[in-house]
Amino acid sequence: MANSGVVVSLSSKKSFRKLADQGKRARSGNLSLIYRLDESQGTINVAYSVGKKVGKAVTRNKIKRRLRSLVRDYSDQLHGGDYLVMVSPKVVNLRFSELRDEMKAILPLKGRP
Repeated sequence: MANSGVVVSLSSKKSFRKLADQGKRARSGNLSLIYRLDESQGTINVAYSVGKKVGKAVTRNKIKRRLRSLVRDYSDQLHGGDYLVMVSPKVVNLRFSELRDEMKAILPLKGRP
């Protein structure tokens, strides 16, 4: 089944366990990623972990909105599967372009060796 680039929220406990057990890890600066590719899924299931050390709820929600926007931008280049994006507290100091560069560095995009 070809990936249609549909991004949905990763929410089931079973998916999180599978991701923790079988997932690969990537890190770039202030972002970390755990991912498990599964082209048969046909969807891109993503969860975001933005802890309280990042700031108050308004700040955390702003960071999550930015991350969701970036994942949507790259959705046509992503493999189907499960993804967990985590941030460090220093992410609040990044400009959007810097965040985009870090996100691009950790995502397993199609056509990349």
